[in-house]
Parts: sequence; C-alpha cells; structure tokens
Amino acid sequence: MKIRTDLLETFIPLNTLPVERLGYLVHEVGVRVFEDGEAIHFCEEQSGQTVYLLAGTVRVEVGHQIEHISAGEAQSWYPVQVPRDQDAHVLAQGRVHMLFLDSAKLDQVLSWEQTSRYFESELAQDLNLTDTRWLRTLLRAPLFYRISAAYLKQMFSRMRRMIVRQGEEIVRFAELADACYFIKMGRAEVMVPDPQGDEHCLAILGPGQYFGEEGLLYSGKRNATVRMMTEGEVLRLERADFDTFLRAPVVNECGLEAILAKGVQHWCWLDVRLGEELTQASLPGAWHIPLHSLRVQSTLLDKNQRYMVFCDTGRRSTAAAFLLQGHGLQCDVLAGGLHALGVQGWSQLLQEFAGS
Repeated sequence: MKIRTDLLETFIPLNTLPVERLGYLVHEVGVRVFEDGEAIHFCEEQSGQTVYLLAGTVRVEVGHQIEHISAGEAQSWYPVQVPRDQDAHVLAQGRVHMLFLDSAKLDQVLSWEQTSRYFESELAQDLNLTDTRWLRTLLRAPLFYRISAAYLKQMFSRMRRMIVRQGEEIVRFAELADACYFIKMGRAEVMVPDPQGDEHCLAILGPGQYFGEEGLLYSGKRNATVRMMTEGEVLRLERADFDTFLRAPVVNECGLEAILAKGVQHWCWLDVRLGEELTQASLPGAWHIPLHSLRVQSTLLDKNQRYMVFCDTGRRSTAAAFLLQGHGLQCDVLAGGLHALGVQGWSQLLQEFAGS
C-alpha cells in the first residue's frame, strides 16, 4: 500500500513536520495487515519501529486492563504503546492495518527539524538576515539530515558571500571545479552543451538550492554552466571545506564484515562503473548505472530500497552515494570498492550472492 504524505499528517508527532520532511519519511513506511484475533507483536525499544493504527480496531491488554483503540479516534493519532516491563498483548479486532515506521529515522527527522529551527534563528543573527526563507528551504534538503546543526554552523562560517549580476556565469562547463555554491537570492539556469555546440537548459535553480558539488565529487571538471538569470547573491564553499563539512559526514561506508553480518540481501546493489569494466568483475543481480548517467537515471531507483553503491576503488561510489542521498535515496558505500576486497573477500561476497 502506497502511503501519502497527507495521511502521515494525521499522526502525532508527524503533524509537526513540514511536507518536505514527510516526503522523506513516506518512503520509510511499511503497512501490515492483521486478521481478526491475530496477535500484533512489537515493542518499540526492541523492534526499532514506531507503530500507528491505520484502519480497524485493536484490543490492547496490559495485565488485567483492556482497552480498545479504533482508527480515526483521538487515541489512534498517537503511536500504539506497549509497556516492555508488563504482560501486554495487542490483538486485531476484525481486519486491521498497521503502519510501521523506523523509529531511528523518525527521531532523526524530528531532531533535525527542531534543532534546525534554532540553528536558523542563530544563523540569521550571525549573517544579519531579514529573510530566512532561502535558508529554511536549504536546511530541509535530505542531504543535511545526517549533519548536526552545530556542524552546519561551522560550514556556513566558512562560506564567502558573492554579489552576482544578471547573465554572470558562476561556473562554466569543462572548467576545473574548486567550490560549490548556495543560492541566497536570485535565480540561475543550468545549461549543458550538445554535440552541435548549442546549449540546453537542464534546470532552473532558486533560493535555497545549491550547485557545483558534482565537479567536486568525481570528475574534477564542471559538467554544466550555471548562469544567473537575475541579479542575486550566492555563498561559495571551497573544495576542502566541502569535503570536511558535507562529503565526509554524509556518506556511510560498510566493510565486508559488516555486509556479511547483515546479509547481502539487505541492500539493492548498484554498480556505478563504466560498462567496459563489468567484464573484469561483476556481481550477479546488481543494477548498473554509470556515474556519468546517474543524474538522469536516478529516477529509476526505488526510494523504498536501501542501496549499496560500489565501484573499483570507492571514489566514484562515494560521489554517487552523496548525489543520491541529496535526492532522498538511502545509500551505503562498499568501503574501498571491489579492489579492497582482495581475492578472498571477493570469493566470500560471490558465495553470499549465490546463497541469497
């Protein structure tokens, strides 16, 4: 069952979150159906899940106390609570639909939403801002969910303010990349050349959006020209600060031991190498999207899946994971890439795939 963000808004504390945060969480939601009399086994502390009653009625037995909760009633707006230290049972009364949400993800988003409000206010004072809408938009990008507000404050202190003119090119196609940029005011167009030398508009960017990170991540050169459509203001973050404050905290690496402990089936595997490289070594069943095609083909990926991104050395997969997480996808990276596995590690991984 596909869940809409407006349905999540009916539950507490999800109703305190803006639509951007709910859009991120909606891909972490699972719905299970229970038949009449069936026991619903869960304990938030043990299962790591927050559970809501979506449809039907449940019978909650805690010791000698019995309570009925029906969907739509005020009590169903809150997570179903089962005391861990008492004899408690939850039974379906008729057919019941329960909504299961990863508690850690929910806590992550709630914490970030609350701390970012404080951070937004503090930063507004530091930068002498009268309009913080661009900052609020920026802070709601999924890219920043894994970074603490305090860390982001350090990042902003390292940015350089630039007043830009209409028609000014902030980055130019094929130039070496040395920084990324955050739009505070104004609009910009992202232009890419075709083989005939003409330009085509790939995207229009506005306040609270960023660009230039792709060149820093992998190619070293700009893959597009970004030109101001209006006068405006942008903030420039140098390559070294980008690596420190954004790339390093966002990308999560997993070694072979951690992967084998969870099982290879825990992830959907994504190979971002070139097609020619697959003849040397490939994993059965892995998706293949070369890094240079990821921007266009990332729409094919399922946001309900968690991806293990890999390449030969880990460099390209790190770049890919960063970009995908910026679009709300959940990713891990094979630490060190295929080369780091060695002959024995490669053999172990193949055996795991064969048995999964």
